[in-house]
Amino acid sequence: MALSTLRIAGRFSASALLRQRAPIFMTRVVAISSNRIAIEEQKQFWELNEVTLKRPQSPHLSIYKPQLTSVLSLIHRGSGILMGLALYLITYTVTAMPHDFTFYIDFIKDLHLNPYIFTGTKFLMAFPLVYHMINGVRHMAWDCCIGFGLPELYRSGKFVLTLAFLVTAGIVSQ
Repeated sequence: MALSTLRIAGRFSASALLRQRAPIFMTRVVAISSNRIAIEEQKQFWELNEVTLKRPQSPHLSIYKPQLTSVLSLIHRGSGILMGLALYLITYTVTAMPHDFTFYIDFIKDLHLNPYIFTGTKFLMAFPLVYHMINGVRHMAWDCCIGFGLPELYRSGKFVLTLAFLVTAGIVSQ
């Protein structure tokens, strides 16, 4: 109810500002479909890229190679999504199980799994959390306008990846 009221109030105030021709927003509104110059420029753009330069419409699928910065960005987003999904999955699973949590911990210990499997599983569970946290600090540095140069991006990316592996290995080894 409150959101719809705010939306209606916002429409009225925005339309009032546009009627006054406030220079803050815009001085003239033209629909793109009626602007012939924009349509011609768009046709020239596509003719240049598709016919003359023979560029694909989706270059990231065909010509761009993965770079460290793009891979680290994907890992950061993926780790955030994985942690969110894991939180809900574990929470719902634990609440739906017939026994308490300690019963299942004891059950896993009684399986006497190979230490390599157990350590690998711990690493896979800890790495997203550690990487996401360390890379989040890197993102906060970017919010302060620190480290935007290309050499700094690669240096900080390698540092974050190395530090995440080392911290995760330290956690897993205990």
